[in-house]
Amino acid sequence: MAFSSKLSQSLVVTDGAARKLWLRGELEPGVSLLEHQELAAAVRSHPHAAARHRAELALALSNPLVESAGESYSRAAFHYLGFEQPELQHGFSDLDGFIGRSDFWWPGQDGRKGVVGEFDGKGKYTDAMLRSGGSPEETLYQEKIREDRIRALGFAFVRWGWSHVRDPERLRRKLIAAGLSPAGKSALLRTVST
Repeated sequence: MAFSSKLSQSLVVTDGAARKLWLRGELEPGVSLLEHQELAAAVRSHPHAAARHRAELALALSNPLVESAGESYSRAAFHYLGFEQPELQHGFSDLDGFIGRSDFWWPGQDGRKGVVGEFDGKGKYTDAMLRSGGSPEETLYQEKIREDRIRALGFAFVRWGWSHVRDPERLRRKLIAAGLSPAGKSALLRTVST
């Protein structure tokens, strides 16, 4: 699949495979599938350069910390749009204790605050299993409290859904408005106000 599919589709599979290997103790966080010797050899042996490049990219970007297809699609969009790949599942705490984890975290650079990103699929609020049995209203309320506590730490916070990853220009505008820049390693813009 990594040889012939779009990056977004390939990342769903490679992130999922990386996660399974990680849960079985066969892959460390921060290690991509491209570092797996057998997979790397299979990629190198493919006769077509374009297919090799597609597979290398999907395997290099694979990450066992991705928890949903929406997160994989988001990461493909970040690559396509030229944004730095964020840290995944970053934990936040305040004086009251642990707040929670974010899907995406772009740390601040040069004294600037970071940006927290969340992919929100509809199931997060409508699927009883994903809500841990709580009501949709309670889930939404708890999300609001979590977001407010993270924002109180001084970080920008941005949310997006399927419509944004399907139309990357919309996602690009949201990320830029939150303080990110698609230009180079220094991905945070100096913002006057948040």
